[in-house]
Amino acid sequence: MRLNVCRSIVAQAALSGLVLALAASPALAQGKPGDKPAAGKPAKPKTEKEKKEAAKKAFEEAQAKFNAGEYAAAHDLYKQADELVPGAVPKFKMAESLDKANDVDGAIAAYEAFLASKPPEDKNKERIEAAKSRISALQNAPADVKVVVTPADAANVVLSVDGQAQTGNPVKVPPGKHTISAKAQGFEEAKVEVEVKRGEKKEVPVTLKAASVAPVIPDKPKEAPKPAPPKEAPTTESSGTSTLIPAIVTLSLAGAGAVVGGVFGVLALKSKGEFEDTPTQDLFDETERNALIADMSFGVALTFGVTGLVLLLTDSGGEEAPAEEKKAFISPFVGPGGAGAVGTFRF
Repeated sequence: MRLNVCRSIVAQAALSGLVLALAASPALAQGKPGDKPAAGKPAKPKTEKEKKEAAKKAFEEAQAKFNAGEYAAAHDLYKQADELVPGAVPKFKMAESLDKANDVDGAIAAYEAFLASKPPEDKNKERIEAAKSRISALQNAPADVKVVVTPADAANVVLSVDGQAQTGNPVKVPPGKHTISAKAQGFEEAKVEVEVKRGEKKEVPVTLKAASVAPVIPDKPKEAPKPAPPKEAPTTESSGTSTLIPAIVTLSLAGAGAVVGGVFGVLALKSKGEFEDTPTQDLFDETERNALIADMSFGVALTFGVTGLVLLLTDSGGEEAPAEEKKAFISPFVGPGGAGAVGTFRF
């Protein structure tokens, strides 16, 4: 009897386990929420409501990434939102994210895809205008070329693109082939050819060579100034009036001497008359002094008078006769007792 009871208990336990196993099998087959579907079984399609909720969530996360400057991550989230619920706004934001990330070609393609989607103009007028403007600007976007100059300590480096001086480094270079040159104080100008794409960021090395120093040529010693040629003796080949000047001056002096002699001669006669009337030592001295001055003045007048006459008589019409051919010699003299002149004439 005890054996039968044990068998009954075991049978009930086995039956209960079988029931539990059968009840748990559908839940195990379904899996946990979020688990990947079993291999070979397609995922359960989302409803429109689920798609809108997922697109909204992805768009909000993309906005947060965009505002934080994480443009690549924002682009992927905007793309995810557009795949769930296609629309003009996520397409435009995808292009804007690539534009901010400096992906010029990708941004142009994304803006063109936005315009190709035919967004409603009433709701997207500003986005359409912005997309067209950015496509035009990006198609001509210059490249940023950073010129790495060697040696790095070169002073006053001036950069040029196709001969046009630039400010700052990197320099803005239009798409295509260009010549970039660099020059600095104490170095020769260096040039490099470069080809860039629109919106490209590129580094270009430029090596400067020290400028060759020109040899210093010493200044030539200054030549001593040449002595001035001796002045030629003035010729007497002048007009006849110029040869009369010495005679005129001499005769004028003779006339002045005669006038002075006459004045003092009159004074001497006057003082002599007074002395005869009233003989005094002062009148005597005055008479002697006036007579002496008068005699000397007449002697000077006589000397210059004779000299002037000789000059007039010996004038040869502007040509001076040689010394040995002179015909007259005058030697004036003045002494305490009078004055005069000694002359020698040769004919």
